[in-house]
Formats: sequence, C-alpha cells, structure tokens
Amino acid sequence: MSRSVPQTKLEEREEEGLRVVGTRKMRYDAALKVSGSATFGTDVRLPNLLYGKILRSTYAHARILKLDVSRAESLPGVRAVVTARDLPPIVYGFAVRDQTVLPTERVIYCGQPVCALAAETAEIAERALKEVQVEYEQLPNVLTVEEAMKDESTPIHPGVVPAGSPPYASKNVCSFSRVHRGNPEKALGAADHVVEESYETQQVHQSYLEPRAATADVEARTGRVRVWTSTQSPFLTRNSLAEVLSVPVSQIQIFVTHTGGGFGAKISSHLEPLCAALSRKARRPVKMVLTREEEFVGGTPRPAMRFWIKSGLKDGRVTARRGRAVVDAGAYGSEAAVYANIAALQLIGPYDVPNFETEGLSVYTNKQPAGAFRAPGTVETAFAVESHTDTLAKKIGVDPVEFRLANAWQDGSLGPTGQVMKGVGLKDAITRVTRSAGWREFKTRRGRRGREDRYARGMGVACGLIPSVGIHSSAAYVKLNEDGRVVLVTGAEDTGSGAVTGLVMIAAEELGVAPEEVILRSGDTDFVPWDGGAQGSRTTYGAGNAVLRAARDAKEQIVKVASHVLKVETKRIVLRDGAARELGTDRLVKYPDLAMTAQYVIGGPILGRGTFVQDFPEYDKDTLEGYAFVPSLHDPTYVAHVAEVEVDMLTGKVRVLRYVAAQDLGYCINPLGAEGQIQGGAVQGIGYALFEEMLHDDSGLTVNPNLGEYKLPTIMDVPVVEPIIVEGHYGSGPYGAKGVGEANIVPPAPAVANAIFDATGARVRRLPMKPERTLEALDELLKPTN
Repeated sequence: MSRSVPQTKLEEREEEGLRVVGTRKMRYDAALKVSGSATFGTDVRLPNLLYGKILRSTYAHARILKLDVSRAESLPGVRAVVTARDLPPIVYGFAVRDQTVLPTERVIYCGQPVCALAAETAEIAERALKEVQVEYEQLPNVLTVEEAMKDESTPIHPGVVPAGSPPYASKNVCSFSRVHRGNPEKALGAADHVVEESYETQQVHQSYLEPRAATADVEARTGRVRVWTSTQSPFLTRNSLAEVLSVPVSQIQIFVTHTGGGFGAKISSHLEPLCAALSRKARRPVKMVLTREEEFVGGTPRPAMRFWIKSGLKDGRVTARRGRAVVDAGAYGSEAAVYANIAALQLIGPYDVPNFETEGLSVYTNKQPAGAFRAPGTVETAFAVESHTDTLAKKIGVDPVEFRLANAWQDGSLGPTGQVMKGVGLKDAITRVTRSAGWREFKTRRGRRGREDRYARGMGVACGLIPSVGIHSSAAYVKLNEDGRVVLVTGAEDTGSGAVTGLVMIAAEELGVAPEEVILRSGDTDFVPWDGGAQGSRTTYGAGNAVLRAARDAKEQIVKVASHVLKVETKRIVLRDGAARELGTDRLVKYPDLAMTAQYVIGGPILGRGTFVQDFPEYDKDTLEGYAFVPSLHDPTYVAHVAEVEVDMLTGKVRVLRYVAAQDLGYCINPLGAEGQIQGGAVQGIGYALFEEMLHDDSGLTVNPNLGEYKLPTIMDVPVVEPIIVEGHYGSGPYGAKGVGEANIVPPAPAVANAIFDATGARVRRLPMKPERTLEALDELLKPTN
C-alpha cells in the first residue's frame, strides 16, 4: 500500500510516494508482549536482591514528634532503614521548590512516605514496618481549596515562594497564570447576551495496569547508581535522582523496562530515590513494587478543579469572556502550576474570542499531590468550556454544531497569546464527526419526548485541542549494519501507546527497508541520546523529527557511496527494498555490500545523527502574566467527538449508546496505532465523565483506594468507539504529522454532558455524572423558578 502526500510537505521523493508510513503496522513489541517475554519492572531480578517497603503517614497533617526505627533495624532479615537523616536536605520541584523525598518535621498528606526499609523478603519488610514507632501531633488539615484560601487557614508550606507571583493574599496559593487580550469588560457591556456559569471536576487516578516498580543497585566502590524502572522519561528520572541524591548525573544509569501504562504518572522519579538510598546503605540491590492501594494513597492523581466562566454574545459570536480555574494542588505545587497555566490558555477553547481575561491558580491542600495525567489541565477545562459552549448556543437558539463552526479557529486565527494558528483542522473534524454520527438525522427523527417517557435520548458534540508539546529536545542515531539491517538508537520510550512503532516506520521509510529490518535500541541512559520522554503528545512529533533527520543523514551517506559504486549522479539513486538503485535501470548495490564498501573503502561506517529542538511559536508576551510553563501552542491536534446517550429519568443512570471520535492528525504515520489511541482515549474519557472519582473522608484518608471501589468503565459500560482520522492540515512533525496520544480524552466528558443536556434540558455541572448528580440536575430544572 502506498500513501500520497502533497509534494509541498516533503523533500524530494520517488514518484510512487511513501511505502511504509501511512500504512497499518502492528506494534514492534507485540510478539514480546503476547508471548510473555517482555520484561516489566516487577520482573527484574538481581543477585542478592533485597525487598523494600515504605511506611506511610496515616495523617493528612501532623508534626512528627518521634520517629524510632531501632526495633525495625534489629529485626532479623532487615538490612537497611532510611529516614530523612539518610538523605541530603534537598528541596526540589521544577515550578515550585516545596518537596523533599522524606519529611523532617511534618507530614502533609495521608499516604506520604515517612521512612523506608529493605529486608531479605517482602514478608519480613512488611513485619518490620509494624515495628517502626512514630509519634504525631495532629495539626489542622485543609481538604478543599475554599478552606485553603481563607485568611485563617493553616499554611501548608510557610515560606515557600509560589510560581508566578500570585496577586492573592492567601497563604496557600502556590501558582498563578493569567492570559488576556482586548477589553473584556467593555465587550461584555456591549453584548446582546451574557451567560455566567460554574463547573467542577474531580480527583481521579491514572489507573495504569502495571503498578510502579523500581530496582536500584549502588556500587559500593564507586557509588555509581544503576536503576531499573518503568519510567516514561529516563533522562528526567536520571536528572531528578541525581538532584535529590546530590551526585553528578553521570553517576546514574537508568535502564527502562517495558511499561504497563503511565498516562503521565511515571514521568518523574518516585520510588527511585528511596530504592537508591536503601541500596547505598545496605550495599545490596533493592527492589520496590507498590501495591494497588499504595498507588492510590501515595500516587499523583489528576487534581480536582473548579471553574467560573462568563461570556458575552453578539450577533451569534462569542465576543467576550472572563474565566477562572482553581486547581486543588494537593501537597506539592509543581504539577499543579502546569495545570493552572494550561487552564488559563484553554479557557477560551479553540474559538475566536477577541476580548478575554482568563486566569488559573493552584492552591495547596492536605491531599495527594497533583500529578500529570493525559492532557493535564485541558481535560478539566474542556468540560467547563464545551458545556458552556452548548449553553451559549441554546441561549440564542442556534444548533450547537453550527455555533461551533461559526466560532471555531481556522488558519490565521489568533491563539490565546496572539500566535497565528496554522494547520487548523477543527472545522473538518467537526464536519466529519457530525456527518458520520448522523447529527442532522438524529435531530430530525427524535421529535419531542413525552413527559411520561422514562427514557430520554440525546446527542452531544464537544471539541478540543492539544499541542504537540516540544518543550524537551530529542536526538537519534541510525546506522547500517554489515548484514544490511538498520539499527535505530533513540532515547524515546513506549509506555504502551505504540508511538515508538512510528519511529521504526520513519526510519524504514527513509532508508527503503521493511520495518522488520529495523532494530530498535533504547532504554539505557548511558548509551542512547537524550530524549524528553513519553509525555505531552511529543513522541511522534519530537522524537519522530529527530529520527527523520538521523535517517536522512544516513540516507545521504548511503547515496554518496552508491553513487561512487554505480558511477552515477547522486540524484539518480533511490533507496528501496534494502538496496540503493539507479533510477530507470536494474542496476543496484545491496545494503550488505554497500555497508562493507563504506566501512573499508569510502568514508567509513554509515552513521546518521539527528537532533530536534522546537522553539515555542511566536507569541505576544504582553498577553501573559505570572507562570508560563506553556506560553503558546505547538502544532495543536484538534478533536471533535459526538456522544449519543440514554438517560433513565427515574434513576438518573446514563448509558452511552454510540460514540464517534474524529482527530486532525496532519499526516497519520500509523493509522492502526492512531485508531487505538483514539478509541482508548475516548473510553478513558467516558470513565472520567461517568464513573471515576477518588473520595476522601474528613481526616483526608482515601476511602476507595482499590479497583473494587474506584469504578473504572468496563466493556459493558462503553460502546465501540468509531474513530475518524482527519488529514491534510499539516503540522511540522514528520511528513506533516502532529501528536496523537492525549487529545481524545479531552471531549468525552462535555460530549456526554451535552448529550444529557440535549436529552433532558438539565445541565450537570459536576463530574463524575453519577445518577444522583443527574437527578439533582433534573430536580433543579423542574424548580418553578426554572
């Protein structure tokens, strides 16, 4: 199968077009996984291995009066116990420096590690935890952002400098971001209609299949630290570990195991510092594997957020907006600062709003610290913005699809910070998804529901965007072996998304070989080049561009050698089927012969090198205030989804009957993998919409820390998601590709909410949309004042 791409997006190509990219390819690691041969973090075994366990706080906020580990240390089989005294006094965090590996004076959330120990068996380690004596003085806890922002509230991090210089007096505000353009107050005053609403989202866990696991081995003679871990970003993990251990990064070597999902939670270091500290003290390797309960109580979930939006409408267009997003940061502020920054950018949605002022702030509470989770800050904000968009459409009696098409970005629109948007495929995605879902036919045939009917059906649409984040750089090597096979060396990692398969396809495409002839090498920070890791929809975009450049560098070398051997001009050489060929003839030189010729006769071994660094698109700095981790949007991928639901008017239960999802990918490297990502993201988003929520009691304890009580969607709860790939609106990724992985978790919650709104007229403003919340919305609708 070949795939045609406009010549304007490609360098010189053969007439028949692309042969590998654009085709449907199985994952490169499929055989390893289905055969059980893949090594995950829990599978690592080293000689003389010890097993580590963590003692965690049972208080949300308390002063540590006494920490006595002597009885645990004396237990037979215990080889090391680590407390804060065994670690350098490093306070770290990339946006807000407020975190330590272990506490010295206070614990600030239930589940916080207090100390760790290593023993000959996991059972001994568990017994030893019970021998640790801790005396606490309980302090007032703060569990909601409303409490945290009160003047009389207890400061959780007194003296810590927040990100972005917040213009608020609250002691617990830890970051602030603001974006503005035009004169929103004047435009609101001139509007035909003004609509003001509030929305609320919940704390949810990433719920990856594989729990976090790490094994560390510190060489006693050199102090060199080797760590085997299922991380999304080996180099960020290495650098973070070096910082908290106060050693040079070259003293640390990270080996990446296969990763059974991460969704953002496995980007930075978690277990690795404790493993390394225990190994250094015990002088033996130490392995730690979290239980599912530990994943919940000691994890870094998606935070709860609250939104306020006020919009003005004039002549069918959104002319003004003011908005605020408040992030429940939990115990630490760095990730929450990113959520607040992104929320401030996303509060206008992918729509032309000429006058606006939006802000995001994050607030400390005594709960688990906020962490990255697929499309952080965007998923939550889209629920508020896209629900609000339907409310606006209804206010003026316009179809929600037509309203979006009238206000949506297109090429030349201005982004929130003034960048000129390019390659915008949003309107195409809206048109394609609504046509496929039968939007107009559904509205025509539905008619009006009778008041006596128990079940109501509705259809909702929602949109979104995610930038192909280029914050971190990437590099890659490509070399040609003497047997004609290609070796691709990359620091990029695959957390289960299949994105690295696309890198193999890019190398195979450029060098004219089958993907099966490309040997992938990754997962060792001593031997692979830097990469920012699997985050921010950047693997295809960032690592893909580095691989493309490395492959083209190797290709140029191959062509030069072939030109010498075949005695023809380089422009007459093409690479296909493992050989360099002269165009229009049957003359060729096969790669094994070419590799040997290069090594011993001409120029040396074939070794291509590629690097990629993406600057942020140009933006207006005057539009930004406060913390700006993401000041503008790299090559966004746009999504539009349609949900059809049935609402039980008696019980409030909502069933999703049909779900159609369209994504603008620019150019799709691997449609099979992309469809899987579209479907997986939509299912995860439906779980966020209807089922998932981490619950806490008044003491701050998580009360549903397992998959029995924390409700994930099952195959009985979701329909088969119908994926639609939209191409032609090219980005600056390989062959015009954009990022894939995150965008499709963005629209499901508002699409389902809008479908409920369409079916019943009731607006559910708080996630998840459990039956009782749907009934509350219905009761609110039926009040005489409404």
